Amino acid sequence: MNVIFGVVLILSTAILIFTNPNATLSAMLSGGEKALSLTLKMVVVYAVWLGVFELLEQSGLSQKFAKLLKPLNKFLYGKIPDKANDFISLNMSANMLGMSGATTPMGIKAIQELEKYPNTQYAISMFFVINATSIQIIPSSVMALRTSLGSSSPADIILPTILTTLLSTLIGVLLVKIFIKKPKNNV
Repeated sequence: MNVIFGVVLILSTAILIFTNPNATLSAMLSGGEKALSLTLKMVVVYAVWLGVFELLEQSGLSQKFAKLLKPLNKFLYGKIPDKANDFISLNMSANMLGMSGATTPMGIKAIQELEKYPNTQYAISMFFVINATSIQIIPSSVMALRTSLGSSSPADIILPTILTTLLSTLIGVLLVKIFIKKPKNNV
């Protein structure tokens, strides 16, 4: 894929140089400036949410939240280790807040924890599907993008996002429950 993007970049740059050489450098600089500005704005949003999740973990609220989600997690994943349940709960809560990039470390830790035990393939598959479809209550990443691009009402996407992610998650969960055999005892 990188080769394809590299070829497209080289060809488009070559065409721009021959057709409009004055616009080539200004387009590159403008694009780089916009990318850097957007990156900085997204870093700030992620830093805030990662700080919130660190505070939740250090205060012990993440364990309480994990206990609240335990019945749901048991229904979705079967019997899983408590540590994996904690990471899955944090991952799910971060996804619900629209912080998909911030969920990666928790998702990796959850998978590593699940892989320590036999018969967890079903739980891993279900986790992958739920993580990929992720119900989003507050799509903060998309709202931050819309804000940075000058949207007059960046929160207009909240209801459509909730509905579409809820539907995709329900379909994903149903497909896993239909096509992947759940073991009798996970852990």
